[in-house]
Amino acid sequence: MTTKIKHKNKKVKIGTVIDSELLQKVKERAVRDGRTISDIIQDALRNYNELDHQDIKLRVEAARRFCSRPFNLSRAEIEEIMDEDIYEV
Repeated sequence: MTTKIKHKNKKVKIGTVIDSELLQKVKERAVRDGRTISDIIQDALRNYNELDHQDIKLRVEAARRFCSRPFNLSRAEIEEIMDEDIYEV
């Protein structure tokens, strides 16, 4: 039997290990922004959780295609564009 608890602000304490330099930078920014480290971590986890895995795959594929053959233009098309007079009306 599962018990559901309906507390809006139910929080759980966790422990983790992170890079000390990263933690120092986060602490400094938290002070500047007037936020707690907990709030920053929660925002980061929320954003991570909302990422659509499919969207990431599409972005990676788009970047791969762009870098493999920019704009997918042939050499002749690129030369034609380069030869155009940009001041011609």
